[in-house]
Amino acid sequence: MAKSTNKKGKEKRVVKEKQLVRVKALEDLFDIEIVKRPLQNGQYITQEFEKRGIFIHHTAGTTAEGAMSWWDQTPDRVGTPYVIDRDGTIYECFDPSYWAYHLGIRGDDNRLEKETVNIELVSAGWLKNGYFYPLYPNLTSGKKIPEEEIVRTEFRGYNEWHKYTDAQIKSLCKLIAKISVDFPTIELPDYLYDLYKFDQTIIDEAEGGIWSHANVREDKTDLFPQPNLVTEINKTLKLLKG
Repeated sequence: MAKSTNKKGKEKRVVKEKQLVRVKALEDLFDIEIVKRPLQNGQYITQEFEKRGIFIHHTAGTTAEGAMSWWDQTPDRVGTPYVIDRDGTIYECFDPSYWAYHLGIRGDDNRLEKETVNIELVSAGWLKNGYFYPLYPNLTSGKKIPEEEIVRTEFRGYNEWHKYTDAQIKSLCKLIAKISVDFPTIELPDYLYDLYKFDQTIIDEAEGGIWSHANVREDKTDLFPQPNLVTEINKTLKLLKG
């Protein structure tokens, strides 16, 4: 009888310890700081739509301010409400209830742009021999990226990439958690299998999830395959789902 009681007591202690670990992890997950850096008026659309998913991009640049300043200078109303800099700093450019162009999908009446909350990770993206050559030449053209910031993997015609930092990935997970609470209509997946393959069904019928630009455009390279990014997002999903 004593052994049985001791066993049950030990099992209860183990359960309680696991619960405390989860509570601590959730507290850390929701401990988030966001810096307001509003875009100029007119650079986004002040219409509200029910949000159903999250899209993740990278900036094809090396600084958050570079991306946000570029959006301010163009008339196209391209942008995302959130930008995560290399050091993990999260910037909010406009109320995520609103929307801006960011996908360029033809024929969907901008449905996915209107119905998602969107995040940019600051990254140069693809590299050539360790150098960054932006689509629109500027002062960063031909910038050498440090070796420790380079990931090598074959993807859509390129094999060198400006890695997403650990600090960015940590902030991304925190932001996904915050967005899921702020917009409970967003249906988070139980498990994220892929952020890199094109999938036409996302465009045609997706009702909720986490996706990247590469999932809906075969000509885009954001996001590129970096396994620890998906691994950490899945840890977050598991924590949020309990």
